[in-house]
Amino acid sequence: MFESIKKAQQLGTLALERVDDYLELVKLSAEIQVQNWKKQVVSYLMAALFSALSLIFLGLAVIITCWDTPYRILSAWGVAGIYTLIAFLVYAAAPKPTVSVSAFDVVRDELQQDIKLMKDVV
Repeated sequence: MFESIKKAQQLGTLALERVDDYLELVKLSAEIQVQNWKKQVVSYLMAALFSALSLIFLGLAVIITCWDTPYRILSAWGVAGIYTLIAFLVYAAAPKPTVSVSAFDVVRDELQQDIKLMKDVV
């Protein structure tokens, strides 16, 4: 009986020592996750902005080139149709949401290892 009390006391001491480690690990994991998210959002916004601008100016260039020809209306509708086709293709080819690896997986793994260790000791 005294041995199980001593083991429980050791487990309690171990758990208290690890709490600070867990909190620090959670803090670092959250900071990493936020930094990754910010970089991803900025890169997507920049790609979207410059893609839209390039398509707009390309369409204007085609229409202006055909302005003094009898194909002015046809070129304007052609540019609009191509924009619609590109929008559909981008939507169809867009990656579906997937489950990404979370930075908090490390915390979960550490907790599971400590729980397993505690079970083995008791």
